[in-house]
Amino acid sequence: MKGLIKIVFIVNLVAALIVFILSRYVQFFKATSLSDFLFFVLIVIWALAKLLWEGGVESKVSRYDDPVTDKVYGMVEGLDFVEDEQNRNQQNYQTGLVLFIAGLPAFLALLVMQFL
Repeated sequence: MKGLIKIVFIVNLVAALIVFILSRYVQFFKATSLSDFLFFVLIVIWALAKLLWEGGVESKVSRYDDPVTDKVYGMVEGLDFVEDEQNRNQQNYQTGLVLFIAGLPAFLALLVMQFL
């Protein structure tokens, strides 16, 4: 739990830094209030979470050839491609979930500021 809190803090800090830098150079990211800034931080974090959450799920380009009939796969004997793909998808899902959780403090602060 302590590690998750540390990751959430670091992700929010990096996202806030990204939004701050973008606000200097991109007109769209110019925040006029704290709620605008929190909204952009939330968008940055949850956009990355979305990319990781479903980035490799059932992708048509993830495997081009049949590992049984293609001779190229003979160079990597002993590697289980299905298990490797499952591990990668699981890691992407876990990282996406952590990024989703990391966006919750900005989301809750945004809601509190909106309704108070």
